Amino acid sequence: MNEIITERNKKAFTQPIQQTFIMIFILVLVGITGTLLFPSVGSIFFGAPLLNGAIILIFCLGIFTSFNQIYQVYRASEWIEGFARNTPGVTDRIPRLLATLASIKGLASEEKSLNSISARSILDSVGSRLDESRDITRYITSLLVLTGLLGTFYGLATTVPAVVDTIRSVSPSLSISSLT
Repeated sequence: MNEIITERNKKAFTQPIQQTFIMIFILVLVGITGTLLFPSVGSIFFGAPLLNGAIILIFCLGIFTSFNQIYQVYRASEWIEGFARNTPGVTDRIPRLLATLASIKGLASEEKSLNSISARSILDSVGSRLDESRDITRYITSLLVLTGLLGTFYGLATTVPAVVDTIRSVSPSLSISSLT
């Protein structure tokens, strides 16, 4: 019975494999959609290549940042698993996400136990580092929306004068003989 209770209370750190597959799936889906739509939308893209290139560059930066965040979580999870298994040399290379663990000297000892205050401090530090990473992702998302709106206003600014010129050239000239 004690073995069952111990087995239930045992916590496992999982790798972010499912999240990585979802990100790769969505990235492939966006790539396929972009490839299929490019023949019909390519001329519009080359209408303002600098602005649209900036949008794509910011999008690629966001993709890189998101995958880098997943990689940091993967490394931290791997380090915790290695530490729990007592893998030699694991305490030498602490991931940046778990940098507060480097200051706790008791973890390198044989007992591997933390009091509740130390554990809460570590969890708060990891949470704040994850929040910082999310803030960067939110900033990139907002920047992407801003450049998209800038592209919309640029497109409107170049289109509206052309529409006005077209309306002026189409305006009918009324003659008095046609009215009678």
